Amino acid sequence: MKEIKQNSSPSDRSLFLDALRGFTVVLMIIFHFSFDLDHFGIVSFDVIHAPFWYFFPRLIVFLFLFAVGVALTLAHKNGIKWRPFWKRILLLVFWAAVISLVTFKFFPENWIYFGTLHSIVVCSLMSLPFLKRPKEALAVGLCLFIPSIVWDYNLPWLQLPHESWDYISPFPWVGASLIGIFAAHKGIHRLDFPNNRLIKSLNYLGRHSLFIYLIHQPILFGCLMLVMKIIRS
Repeated sequence: MKEIKQNSSPSDRSLFLDALRGFTVVLMIIFHFSFDLDHFGIVSFDVIHAPFWYFFPRLIVFLFLFAVGVALTLAHKNGIKWRPFWKRILLLVFWAAVISLVTFKFFPENWIYFGTLHSIVVCSLMSLPFLKRPKEALAVGLCLFIPSIVWDYNLPWLQLPHESWDYISPFPWVGASLIGIFAAHKGIHRLDFPNNRLIKSLNYLGRHSLFIYLIHQPILFGCLMLVMKIIRS
């Protein structure tokens, strides 16, 4: 496994981790744009039952939570830095609450009570005991995913009766974070890849992934809503 040279980045950030986040952001935008097109009846996608549309969002969730595990391991490799950790957690809790309140206000039948940000908060907390235990992290991660994939069995978690537009239970998805911890200990963040324009673009998206996550869907949904109003007027 080759390592990125130290002078390949002006900061201590992982090029691999930012590129991974950026790539996942691109996939997320593609999925949500497709979902919105289907929601407004512009195109017809079976985003619930078709095999591709079933696995596509789950790949996105896996990559996001995998990146959480890698990031936690790198950020706290010399011991847990509680102040920045809680600062990050409280920021995510705030925005998760905003998403819940806004979706409850405008989409009460599909409001998001435990979506991606909610899950990242809980999975981050669950992952802390494994930061220095990569083998145990891998074992627990696989024990969560194998029953989920083979038998469609997951440990129970809070679930309300309505169909939320974004529901990401910690089970099995904390397993992705745990696998990320194992991968970080194996040096996946030091993988060598060309730092070309594409990678730089992905790195930029990765560095601003939370901001993009928060604004992309309101922009996409709002623009399509405006287009439909113009068409129907």
